[in-house]
Amino acid sequence: MSRETFEAHMEKRMKDLKQSGEHSIFHELQGRIIDYDYDKKSLSMVFEATEFHKNGFGIMFGGSLVGMFDIAFGTLTAGLGDYDIAPTAQLSVNFLKGIPVGAQVVIRAEAVSVGKTLMNFMGKAYVEDELAGSATGTFMTPRPFKKYVED
Repeated sequence: MSRETFEAHMEKRMKDLKQSGEHSIFHELQGRIIDYDYDKKSLSMVFEATEFHKNGFGIMFGGSLVGMFDIAFGTLTAGLGDYDIAPTAQLSVNFLKGIPVGAQVVIRAEAVSVGKTLMNFMGKAYVEDELAGSATGTFMTPRPFKKYVED
C-alpha cells in the first residue's frame, strides 16, 4: 500500500465517523485524528471526556476508554486495509488512572502486525503527559465483509 492510499483511507474513515448518527458512540466520543505516520503504522487521536461519560465516582466511565481504543484501532485498521470496517476480535484494556470529566484523552495506537486476516495493535491513553491506560487489540480484516444488518 502506498502512503497516498493510506492517507486517503484515513481521511475517508474520519469522514465516515463524522457522518455517523447523532446518537452513535462515534458521535458521543467525538474523536479526531491529530497525527498519523505511514512508516510507523501509527496514529494519535484525541477525545474529550464529557459529562456524558461521567460515572458514579465523578470520573470518566471505563467503557468510554474502551470505546476510544476501539475507535483508534479501528481507524488505523481502515487506514491500513482496503475495506471500510473491520470487526474487533479481541480488545484488552488496562485502566491505570481515573480520567476527570473535561479532560482531553490522547490515544496513541500502532500496528504490531498486519496480516491478511488479522491485525494486532497496541496503544496508550494519555491525559496531559500522564499515562492513564493501555490496550492491545486484534481486528479481523474480512474480504469481503458480510453485513449482518440490512440497510
